[in-house]
Amino acid sequence: MIIILLEIFTGAAFYILRSRTALLQMNSGINTQARRVVHQYSPNDRHAINRIQEKFSCCGADSYTDWSRSVGWKNHDAVPDSCCLEKGKGCGHDKDKAHKKGCISAIKHFLLKNLVWVGGVCIALGITEVFGVLVGVCLCLDIKRKNYENIN
Repeated sequence: MIIILLEIFTGAAFYILRSRTALLQMNSGINTQARRVVHQYSPNDRHAINRIQEKFSCCGADSYTDWSRSVGWKNHDAVPDSCCLEKGKGCGHDKDKAHKKGCISAIKHFLLKNLVWVGGVCIALGITEVFGVLVGVCLCLDIKRKNYENIN
């Protein structure tokens, strides 16, 4: 029963503190790391950066303007094609057709949205388990009260 209550309280804590916990974690080293990776845009990280920009429909760390300051991205008048609203070869040359929001805010939104689901699932499982325990206790009390005999 203690484990079940802990599950419910954990789910409630996730739900109540979702913005505080995720934002505190995100605002620390992750922001700095994301800005550094975009600024360097090393060949080892390019595929990962492009996949993130495509998956989260974002561009750069803070915004699409990060690419104009990136030392690893040579064409400062354009953005990578992974930033484009509509994908196509060379579409990054038109910055007007690129996503404007940065990936840091897009990832924060994704984490906060899914943290709500984690909390909700914990609460739902806990309530279901409490209901199961209560049904089991009622069944035991009913059997004890009716004083059934063993049939041999």
